Amino acid sequence: MKKNKSFLLISILVMLVLFGTAASCNMCGFDITTPSSAAEASTSETTDGQTDQTSSETAGISEETAVEATSSGETLAETAVESNAAGIGPIEFSKLMPVFAIANEPGKKLITYHIDEGVTNFQELNGAIGEDGKLYAIEYVGKQSANDQDSFRVVAANFDNMEGHIYKNLENKLTASNSYYLCNSELINKDNLLSSVSSGTTILDDGTKTQISGIKNRGVQDAWIIDEYSDGTQVLVAVFEPDGNNLLMSIALKTADGIKFIDYPVVSDGQSAWRVDDGGKINPKLFTLLFTARTDNGLLAVINWAGAEGETTLALLEGADALTQLPWEVSRYWSAG
Repeated sequence: MKKNKSFLLISILVMLVLFGTAASCNMCGFDITTPSSAAEASTSETTDGQTDQTSSETAGISEETAVEATSSGETLAETAVESNAAGIGPIEFSKLMPVFAIANEPGKKLITYHIDEGVTNFQELNGAIGEDGKLYAIEYVGKQSANDQDSFRVVAANFDNMEGHIYKNLENKLTASNSYYLCNSELINKDNLLSSVSSGTTILDDGTKTQISGIKNRGVQDAWIIDEYSDGTQVLVAVFEPDGNNLLMSIALKTADGIKFIDYPVVSDGQSAWRVDDGGKINPKLFTLLFTARTDNGLLAVINWAGAEGETTLALLEGADALTQLPWEVSRYWSAG
């Protein structure tokens, strides 16, 4: 009986020594495989390309934990995006200055055609915003002087002859002769710009037309959505019923807060009204949104409005009750006649 007790005591001591040695080696970076650990490892090995079941279950637990860590069932990616977006405040409106450029034929360079008199930091302009708020990285090259071949047309064909500051496009090909707004990425980030979901000009629904008629106290002849954004914001163009030769067109910004307008009344001579040779008609396809951005003074919509002889760029700022056109007076001439 004593021999059995002595044998049992010795066995226990041996087992404790073995387990203590294994634990010590594992902590030091050595792998000691005990019979039980070997058996567990064999159950987790992959067979014929099958996924390791134990690893999959562990990953599944991790994913569930990660999902639970986010609120309202959001994924970690969505949370990260919202966190980044939350850190981007509106653009400081007072720091905005109008600098516009066009692209050359290969779409690899830009040359300025309008510069605000207060701009001096040309080398710090490292972003170009194109149609629908596409933001491109650019790099300053230098100043180009005009030559005797300058046609005074602000088009790609005259790119090498006109005066302006040259920038190199560092990203995708730009569209030749299109207008771009130049900026500094520290002032305007792509998260400041509303994301367009529009696939082109669409006819405005009858309900909104009726709403506009009531607000303006004038019948709507035609109206279109010229751009729409992911947050539901829409940029509208509405043409009202004429009063003899007195015509009225309005550009509007429709948000969750309502519809705000800026009016463009004209007197038609039968051939031209808002633009030369427009026949007194509005073609909504001649409007393109360069971008709409959030500023600390409200939404800012920058719109290119093409005509037979050139293009005018309108910068419209959202106010409490209406839109205001900024006095940037940006235009370019392209008529060959």
